[in-house]
Amino acid sequence: MQPRSLAEELGPTWFNEVKASTARHSSKRKVNFDRGEFVRQVKAAIETTGKVNDPGFVREVKRRRDFAIDLVHTYAHFSEEQKLQLLLGLAVDLGSQDMSLLVRSLPSMLRAHLVFQVLAAALGFNPPTDLETYKHVKRGLVPLPEQFFLLIGSVPAGYSFVLQLRSDLASCVKTFHRILSDQELHALSFLDKLMRDLFATQTGVHFKRIELKPENKEVLRVIVQNERVHAMRSYGDLAHRLAGHRRYVFGVFHSNIAHLPLVIVETFFTTYMPTVIDSILSDDPPPHASPGALSPPSHVTDDGTPPTHGVFYSISNMHVGLRGLNLASHLLFLTINHCSKLYPSIHTWVTLSPVPTFRPWMLRQLQMTKTSLWFTAAIEVSIEQEFGVNRFAAPKWFVSQLEAATETPAFTALARRVLVRLCAIYVCFEREHMTKRIVDPVANFHLQNGAHVESVNFSADTTGHGIASSYGLMINYKYSMQYATDHSSISYKRDSTVAVSPALVPLLWHRFHPNPILQAIQDLQDKHDIHVLATQYAKGTTILRRGQLPDAVYFLCLGQVHVDSIPATSLAQGQSFGDVEVVHGEPVRFSIVAQSLCHVLFVRYKDMVTLLDLVPSLRARHDLSAQVSRL
Repeated sequence: MQPRSLAEELGPTWFNEVKASTARHSSKRKVNFDRGEFVRQVKAAIETTGKVNDPGFVREVKRRRDFAIDLVHTYAHFSEEQKLQLLLGLAVDLGSQDMSLLVRSLPSMLRAHLVFQVLAAALGFNPPTDLETYKHVKRGLVPLPEQFFLLIGSVPAGYSFVLQLRSDLASCVKTFHRILSDQELHALSFLDKLMRDLFATQTGVHFKRIELKPENKEVLRVIVQNERVHAMRSYGDLAHRLAGHRRYVFGVFHSNIAHLPLVIVETFFTTYMPTVIDSILSDDPPPHASPGALSPPSHVTDDGTPPTHGVFYSISNMHVGLRGLNLASHLLFLTINHCSKLYPSIHTWVTLSPVPTFRPWMLRQLQMTKTSLWFTAAIEVSIEQEFGVNRFAAPKWFVSQLEAATETPAFTALARRVLVRLCAIYVCFEREHMTKRIVDPVANFHLQNGAHVESVNFSADTTGHGIASSYGLMINYKYSMQYATDHSSISYKRDSTVAVSPALVPLLWHRFHPNPILQAIQDLQDKHDIHVLATQYAKGTTILRRGQLPDAVYFLCLGQVHVDSIPATSLAQGQSFGDVEVVHGEPVRFSIVAQSLCHVLFVRYKDMVTLLDLVPSLRARHDLSAQVSRL
């Protein structure tokens, strides 16, 4: 029998069937579930006879596997209430069996003996004495729910079941949180971490390219159904991304779920930084290809030039149950490492990323009348002169025009000026209250990985989804391999400072007079890497303390600070401080405290020293200013 061709195995018909199956709700049959009986069965299933040659050992193993297989198959038909009861059975009824506190309270000699017994059990060695003790201690050190998951993972589709269970846990907590007690919520939180940790290690995880081949049919089905950034529009779109010119798709897989990519990344190789998603997703063939042809990725671009830029335009978890894991970060750097060897000419890795929370944030700001940052004085005058709308009504009018998709040249120009600047402020300064991390999840992901915000792009994604999430804006995050990617990552995780491209500085400092230091950094951006960082300070925070060594030059974009001088004074937005101390290497002369929420750009001392060496006129300017101030 001849093997079926690619066109027969895959194609538009197959793609449409996959899409249709995604839209359909699978039929469910009614099943019975009793929480108490389930707990009893779990306890019975994880009991062992202790010796392989015990009578009935094979029968017991089969009983355990049959229980696990039956549960995996039956769970697909559970109602939401039954799922909650199963989760509570694992989290509350079985989770309370943890004996680790008891073990830690034992005398050291006895504890050491018991730990030895546990290690012996883990190595498959049965101690000749006190068999029951070591069995019970092992069970105490390994929580029963974890033993249950290990049992489930040993049967077909077991790991997929655990992923689905973790996804359903989040859904159940969201749906039933009002009727759950604090104890139950705490137990469910512990259970969630337990399931997460099953996938947290890189053991059993492998990296590979995903190709358009019949043997990858199940993998491709999962991608079509679960691509979360830019949905697959057609079979041609799928083929273009996997086998198109200068395009790769890579994935991370678990050895026990071979058909399910855990995370995928879609890449594009070129000689520039793309600013519009359609230039990547467009299925137009390259000039040298025949219509409909799918060219394998080559080592040169369309004009024969080796690629210099690697672009990540989609990074998607393939399952909600993988939330909170760093698999996407792991995949990102595996991809960079792999492709840097394939294409030594690539010196820059960038993303073209959505801003999924920008539009909802703007609408909340409007509802709470927190729109003072939306328009500069010049833009307010422009709105009144061109559109006849006064500054008090401008925010509401502006959003109404955006929602109505007004596309007149005058309004489009206005929208570009406002949205690009406002989005830059959003991803650099808008933080969560508790964690101080950037609110936007995509920005938070890339900043934690050490990227910096390179540019904000207007009309970059004009699809319905792009407009609905961010009014069409997208952001380039840049990974500079030659520079301090790790340093940027550590700085963000520790101090919540955002690395900003010099090209973005004018958007954040747009309302104020040009600053010679910031201007010099922008002039040198293509030749030297001088880092500009963005952060915010809460009211009452001491930014600089008198007598400390200078650590940075600060530029106040929003808010007001108190200078503890004699007489005391204040600095307002548009002013800078710390520059005199950095230039002259002097200790800080006056303490500076935030009088309100402050948005601040700053350049660290080390980078300022580099800048002063590159631009000696800056030092001369400050020397003159110091002489004038002394006079």
